[in-house]
Amino acid sequence: MDLKSSSLIKLENNKTILTIDLFGGAITDFHLRNSDTNPLSFAFAKEQMPENNKGGAPYQGHFLCLGRWGEPSSGEIIAGLPNHGQFANILWNTKERKQINILEMEATALLEGLSLKRKIILGKKDPVYSVSEDVENFNPLGRLYNMVQHPTLAAPFLDETTLIDCNASTGFDQAFYKQINSNTIHWPFAKDNMQNEIDLRKSLTPYNAVFSFVVKDDDEYGWITAYSPRYNLLFGYTWKRSDYQWIHLWQHYTDGIIQYRGIEFGTAGIHQPFNEILNSSPILFGEKTYAFIDAGELVSKNYSSFIYETESGFVGVENIKIINEQIQIKGKKGESINLNLSI
Repeated sequence: MDLKSSSLIKLENNKTILTIDLFGGAITDFHLRNSDTNPLSFAFAKEQMPENNKGGAPYQGHFLCLGRWGEPSSGEIIAGLPNHGQFANILWNTKERKQINILEMEATALLEGLSLKRKIILGKKDPVYSVSEDVENFNPLGRLYNMVQHPTLAAPFLDETTLIDCNASTGFDQAFYKQINSNTIHWPFAKDNMQNEIDLRKSLTPYNAVFSFVVKDDDEYGWITAYSPRYNLLFGYTWKRSDYQWIHLWQHYTDGIIQYRGIEFGTAGIHQPFNEILNSSPILFGEKTYAFIDAGELVSKNYSSFIYETESGFVGVENIKIINEQIQIKGKKGESINLNLSI
């Protein structure tokens, strides 16, 4: 059996096509019917995966880090845990589908002691989908955990002209997680390893890094967008700040050319095993850098994503609000884009 082709499921409406791979549970494609450009074209080959992940699904598109974000501890690796948690590494199951725009899927990570039920609903009219995820701890002990949505951009959508916008505030470079006080940054600016200023809205400075920020604390919703001037294509996410307080921006260059940009959001603040998180910064900028789920507890989190073809001359997003089940996007030139979430 060809696992790759048999594990793919598509949701469709009259404007968009959404593809999910049950092997790893990743959303691998979200594109408009009148365009083949898929912002989520990122995919690792098996050879690129960490050694403790090579027995399972490679990273691709938008995958879920659940259980942990980043590497396990040395003991956890010996016990068989992969980087970013088991859910991105195993085969998921799906329930019988009754509507072409709805998918219910689930997975159980025995080593993590967590189970997950996910429901994806693609809007019937607008190029929007919503995801609800219920995480349950079936172990008799409570545990630390983290949950990070990991969408990653790649070519052809991603190039040096792609613009990133979000409602981030204070942050830091993960390379300096032990010296955060002397390396604090403020969106959209950061510094490279030579202390040169970087504008993180753009992809012009070859510096491989993960930058992490807290969502503005007075905003009810977090949001992040990527805009391709080449394709006049806007892609993004929005979620309740109470679900995910952190935004993470991963950038990777090869020979000075941008290859990947992660536009991630989640509960995690430090890209380290839990023992190191507790020993360094369990609370940072007023936010916890980890989450806790009690024995038998069920935790529910949600987010929405959209893709939209703009007029020429669009230069990015100023703000996003959710009002009356509508995503209201304000462009930097005052443009107004309204997408219906009532699905």
